Amino acid sequence: MVELQYEIKNGVFKAHINPDNDLSDISEVCNIVEEHSEVVLIGIDLYKCSYIQSKFLAGLVAVKKLAMVRKINIELLNVCDNIIQVLQSTNLQKLFVIKDDFASYPLDALFERFLDTDKAGTVSEYLAANYDDNIQNKLIELIDGGNPLLVEYAILTMGRAQDYQNLEIYRKALNANEASVKSAAILVLGWIGDTQSKEQLYSYLASKEIGISEAAAASIALLSDDTDSEKLAKYLHDSDIRIRLVAIYALSLINDEKAFEYLSNAMNEEKDEAVRIQLTKKIALFKDERVGRILLGLLDDNSIQLREAAASGLSRRGSGEFTSILVEKIGDNDNWVGFFAAKSLAGIEDENIIKKIESYYDKVEQNVKLAIIEVLGKCKGVDPSFLLSKLDDTNEDIRKEALNSLSLMHGPVALTAAIKLFNKDESWLVRYKAVNIILEQKPVGYDNLLRARLKDETNKYILEHIIGEIGE
Repeated sequence: MVELQYEIKNGVFKAHINPDNDLSDISEVCNIVEEHSEVVLIGIDLYKCSYIQSKFLAGLVAVKKLAMVRKINIELLNVCDNIIQVLQSTNLQKLFVIKDDFASYPLDALFERFLDTDKAGTVSEYLAANYDDNIQNKLIELIDGGNPLLVEYAILTMGRAQDYQNLEIYRKALNANEASVKSAAILVLGWIGDTQSKEQLYSYLASKEIGISEAAAASIALLSDDTDSEKLAKYLHDSDIRIRLVAIYALSLINDEKAFEYLSNAMNEEKDEAVRIQLTKKIALFKDERVGRILLGLLDDNSIQLREAAASGLSRRGSGEFTSILVEKIGDNDNWVGFFAAKSLAGIEDENIIKKIESYYDKVEQNVKLAIIEVLGKCKGVDPSFLLSKLDDTNEDIRKEALNSLSLMHGPVALTAAIKLFNKDESWLVRYKAVNIILEQKPVGYDNLLRARLKDETNKYILEHIIGEIGE
C-alpha cells in the first residue's frame, strides 16, 4: 500500500491521492484533519487518478461529513472526466466543489493544456502568476516550434507576465500568417505599453481577419494619448459599417471627454440602426452628466432595439433626476422599455413613488411584473403586503421573485413565508429559494425542520442542497 502524501499550509490540508491508495487512506484524511484544528479547507487532489472505486467514494462521503461537522470546505482537485462521470452517476457531484489546482501538474503537462481551448486561458493565467526563467524558456521553445495554438497562448502568457525582454518576439508575430497569433501579439503589445508599435496597430483596424480589428482597438486604447480620440473619430465616417463599429469600441475604451463628444456627435449623424444601437450602448458607459438626458431622449426612438438599449443603459445608472419620467415609462408599449425603466428605480425611498410603481403591476406584461417585484426588494419602506400577495400567484417565477424580494427587505416576514412554502409550493424553484432563506437565517431548530422535509421532498437538487448543508 502506498503511503498517503499530504501537506498542511496556511490552514489548507491537501491530500495527493495515488491510484494505489485505498479506503484506509481516506480514513487517514479524517484522522489527520481531526488532529489539526487550524484546517479550514480540505483538498483531495486526484491528479494521478483516472478512476476511483466505489469504496473510495464512500470514503469521500465520510470526509464530506467531517467537513460539515467542522463547518469547513472540501474541494476535489484535478478531477478527470471519468471520475466526474462516476460522481454524476452516483449523485455525489453536488456535494463537492470541483476545481483545477495546477500546482500539481508538471510543467510539460500544463503546456499540453494550451491545446484545450476550455483550459488554455486559465492555464496561461496560472503560468503568468508563477512566471520564472524556466517557464519563459519553455514558452520560447513553444514559439519556435510553430504550432499556432501553442504560439498564441505562449505569447499571451508572456504578455500576462509583463515580460518586456521579448518585445521583438511580439513585434515579429504581428506578421504571422495565423490570425490568432497576430491577435495575441497585438493584445500583448498593448498590455506591455509598446507605444512605438501603436501606429502599426492602426493598420489592423480595417482587418477582415477574425478578432484582429477588435484587438487593435483595445491596444490602441491602452496606448492612447491626447491625439488618439481624434484619429479614431475619422473612422466613424468610414463607409464600412464594421470599421465604424470598431472605432466606436475603441473610443468607448478610451472613455475621455473627447471620445464622448465624438460618439455623441456620431449619434446625431448615424443612420444605420445596428451602429446606432452600439453607439447607444457605448455612450451609456461614460460618466458624463449629459449621458442620462441622451439616453432618455432615445426612449422615444423608432427602433425598438435602440429604445431597449437606452432603457438598459438608464437602468444601470439609476433613476436620479429622471425618476418621474422613468416611472411613467414602466407602462410603455414596449415591454422591454418598461422592464429596464422599472429596474432603474432601485433604491427609491419615496412612498408615493413606490405606490406608483406598484400601480402598474396589473397593467403590464410578465417581464415587467418581475422587474417591479425585483426592484421593490431594493427599495426602502416597501409595505410587505404587496409582495406577500404575489406568493399565491399561479406563475412560479412571480412567486420565487416575490419571496426573494421579501428576503432582501423583510427578513422575518420572508422566513415565515419560506417555512410555509418550502413544504407546500408545487414549484421546486420556489421551494429551493425557501430552503435558501431558512439556511441563511437559521432559526432555532432549522436543521430538524429541513431534515423532516427529506422524506417527502422529490426534487434531487433540493435534497442535495439540504443534505450538503446539514447532512442526512
